[in-house]
Amino acid sequence: MSSSINISALSIGYPNKTVIDNINIEAKTNQLIAVIGRNGKGKSTLLKTLSGLIPPIAGAFSINGVDILKISEKERAKMLSIVSTTQAAISNIKVRDFIAFGRFPYTNWLGINKEQDNAEVNKAISLCNVESLINNNYDELSDGEKQKVNIARAIAQNTPIIILDEPTAHLDLINKIEILKLLKDLVVNQQKTIIISTHQIEYALQICNELWLVNNGIKTFTPTDLINSTELKDIFEGDSIAFDKDSLSFKLI
Repeated sequence: MSSSINISALSIGYPNKTVIDNINIEAKTNQLIAVIGRNGKGKSTLLKTLSGLIPPIAGAFSINGVDILKISEKERAKMLSIVSTTQAAISNIKVRDFIAFGRFPYTNWLGINKEQDNAEVNKAISLCNVESLINNNYDELSDGEKQKVNIARAIAQNTPIIILDEPTAHLDLINKIEILKLLKDLVVNQQKTIIISTHQIEYALQICNELWLVNNGIKTFTPTDLINSTELKDIFEGDSIAFDKDSLSFKLI
C-alpha cells in the first residue's frame, strides 16, 4: 500500500464558530503541498488543526492509517513537526542549541545524550546550510536566517511530515526563493511531506505537487489543473488585477 494522507469529514473552527465544514482530502505523501486562498478563509485554522494546536470540531486526519489528532502529543511530535509564523521569542540561546530542541520527542529531561540525536542535529544544520550560524545567538539573526534555523529545528525532529504556516512571510525575494528551494529539496531528496500555507501563488504553481484551494470549502488541484481551471480567476481577479497563465503571475490592469 502506498503512503497516504487522509482527511476525513474534518470540520474546523473555534467555539461557536465553524470555519470550514466536512473537509475530505486524500493525498500522497512525499509531496510539497500548498494551501492557498484569500485571507480569512481558514488556511491558518486548517494548519493549526492538522498540527494539533487547536482541536477539530469533528473528523480525522490520518497519516498511513494513524489518526494524528487522537494520539498523544509526544507521539504526534514524532510524526509531524511545525514551523509557525510566530518567531520564537528566546534570548541568549545559541543556534545549535535551538536546533537541538527539535530532538525533544526522543530525549529525557537530561537533554541530548545520544549519538543519534547529535547526528540528526548535524544533518539538519547541513541540509539548511546554516553551519556559519551555529555559534550565533538566535535572537540576533535576520528574519531569513531565523526561518532557515526554524526549518532546521523541524528537520532535526525527524518527522515524515512538516507543516509550515506562511514560511516566506516578511522575507525579501532572495530569501523567499531560498526557503522555497530548501522545502522542495527536502521533499525530493529527504522524502519529506511538506504542507505550507502561502500567498506566493506564482511560486507554488511552479514548485508544488499539489495545491489545496480554500474558498468556502477546500478543493485540491495539480498545478496544471489549477492553471487551466477558472478558479484563480474567480477568486483573485478583479477590476485591477488579472492572472496570466503564460507567466503564472498576477498583473495589474
